[in-house]
Amino acid sequence: MSIRATLLLVVALSGSAPAADPIQWRTDYNTARKEAQEKGLPMLVSISTDECLYCRKMDATTFADANVAALLNGRFVPLKVDGNKETNLVQALRVQMYPTTVIAGADGKIHAFLSGYVTADQLKDNANRAVLAVTTPDWVARDLQEANKAIAASDHTRAVSLLKGIVTEAKDSPARTKAAQVLTEIERSAADTLARAKTLEDRGETSAAMDALAGILKGYAGTAAANAAAGRLAGLASKSEHRDRFRTDRARDLLAQAREEFKTGRFADCLEHCDHLAAVYPDLPEGKDSVSLGLQVKNDPERMAAACEQLNDRTASMYLALADTWARKGQPKEASACLEKVVKLCPNTRHAEVALASLTKLQNGGTPALQAGFEKGR
Repeated sequence: MSIRATLLLVVALSGSAPAADPIQWRTDYNTARKEAQEKGLPMLVSISTDECLYCRKMDATTFADANVAALLNGRFVPLKVDGNKETNLVQALRVQMYPTTVIAGADGKIHAFLSGYVTADQLKDNANRAVLAVTTPDWVARDLQEANKAIAASDHTRAVSLLKGIVTEAKDSPARTKAAQVLTEIERSAADTLARAKTLEDRGETSAAMDALAGILKGYAGTAAANAAAGRLAGLASKSEHRDRFRTDRARDLLAQAREEFKTGRFADCLEHCDHLAAVYPDLPEGKDSVSLGLQVKNDPERMAAACEQLNDRTASMYLALADTWARKGQPKEASACLEKVVKLCPNTRHAEVALASLTKLQNGGTPALQAGFEKGR
């Protein structure tokens, strides 16, 4: 380093004011890791050495920032280690330079690996993303609560829709596992009902079997069993003696569903079902009623605006799923393009938050990380 650069750095070091409440650094890795697990908090690990000039600069500026100190003391277990002494940890993390800052969850999963000097704003940005990744966002908690209410009311169709959204979009949230478990339970219940319908069909009780299959379509839409039930019901309904009854029952169920969607403000779904009814069942009273119901949405600007936002949400969810597919296939450029579309399509929404967090992960794709536990070498 040149003499001029050294002098400038010394000036920078001497000109920073300390935070009102200094960071409460832990100094023992095992103790800090245990505390993080017990409290369910992420860890921020600062790895430095005494002779590192930029380490001292980071202590005097970034870590002296009052907002950084408040964030680390309140939402993290901050750990400072000496790279010359903690050689096993340095080797395990493949540290190449000092300072190095590692942000990891209580489970050891690394969310950020920052080599070199990091400004206060850069550190806060990465730290806040880590907090988002290891905590349950408000929208996830809300949707989980709504899903539980739907299940209690036997509205499994609504529950499946909400739970699938959590599984698809909240990949790093602890709630994702719970949502996936509940989805599995619903799928199992639907599969049991489908098995009973097949038994009725095998016994020659066609009408009872059709009722059971129609019940699956109505009560478990979105499940694998509902897809299978639709095929079997169509096969039974194709027989002339059942065709008229099937059309009438199906139209009645679809109209009831559209009305419920209108009542609960799901206007995009309501319009979709109304358009389907009008096209497929124009000769039935339900087909005519669906036209009237659809116009109640289309002629109201606020309802149409809500429908447009709901369609944007649906499109954003599909782009997030596509981004995940590209990422798993080792195509980060294509995945990033999908995520950027989400941010533009739905700014300041939960979808944008998920997309921004995923973009950060893709940008850190080459980051050295000890994903399996962040264990200190022995």
